[in-house]
Amino acid sequence: MPDNDTRLLDPTALLALLQPALDDPCNGWSIGTFGAIGEFHRDADEPALRVDDAGTVSMVTARGAIRIAPRGAARVMAYDIPGSDPDTWSSELALCMPAIEPLSGGVVTPLGPDHQALRASDRAMALYDLGIGLGEVRFCVRTTDPHAIEALHAATGQATSGDILHALMAAFLHAQPHRVLLSPAGRIEVTAPIPMPDGRSPEGPHTHLLPALLASGRTHSANTPIPPGWQPVLTLHPPGAWRDGLGRRTPYSREADDASGRLFQRFGLADERALRGQVEAAIAAGQAPQSFPRPSGRRARAHLRVILRRLAAAGSPGPVAAWRALHDRPAASSATVES
Repeated sequence: MPDNDTRLLDPTALLALLQPALDDPCNGWSIGTFGAIGEFHRDADEPALRVDDAGTVSMVTARGAIRIAPRGAARVMAYDIPGSDPDTWSSELALCMPAIEPLSGGVVTPLGPDHQALRASDRAMALYDLGIGLGEVRFCVRTTDPHAIEALHAATGQATSGDILHALMAAFLHAQPHRVLLSPAGRIEVTAPIPMPDGRSPEGPHTHLLPALLASGRTHSANTPIPPGWQPVLTLHPPGAWRDGLGRRTPYSREADDASGRLFQRFGLADERALRGQVEAAIAAGQAPQSFPRPSGRRARAHLRVILRRLAAAGSPGPVAAWRALHDRPAASSATVES
């Protein structure tokens, strides 16, 4: 990947970039891989304790916690993803590092007491790597429940798939262990309960463990522009032009759009920044969409859809309409807000 495609920041620069974002409760955070991910969110009025230490910054609530502690340099990538509805998109900022072989070897592994737990009361609890993370991302559980520990001991050294995973998930529903996501950029701890199979994930800190997606062996969604050989180790989910930090639909926000645009200009891929400039210049010049070279590749076409949606939302729907008719689905009323 060319150096000008992303910015490589050392740990000090990464902390300087992310510390202000951690103070804003509108931001969401995640660590994980495709099908096994943990998310940290907090409400604006939710009691939270911020802790600054040498080379780290943390936020702890009753439902979860996050520690940002980069162990090395990371490539920072900003990108947009088109929403499933015809008007919207979301924005993300990912810290990426080279992908390596899984640290767990793909098997359930006891890690001993969780001495690095963000709450002192949790540091004697047993921590187990479930063996489903990829690269240096580890999906762990932390518990004192004897039945869960018995199930984890029985699964130790075995690949977490099929019957093993089914048995562990059944034990976890009963024991409600903490879930702990570890990466070279820090950790996310989720202490909120695991919902029943027919329930919905809570809006605060939560995890997703989806066997069908795990089977793909992907470190991240194909909808992102993260190139082969790299994986996200921490992702910031800022409130977007159409979505809050929890992904809920909101009215269009020019302020949020401008904020994500500044991140994109600094950390977006060079070819995506170039495409945005080319499309905006072509539309401003009155160029017919049929005469503009159609981008090749799934990601480039998705990015073009976002560019056109952004222009339409910002107040120039007339000139953009013909382009969207060719490259995107017809727009619905942008005033509609999902419940």
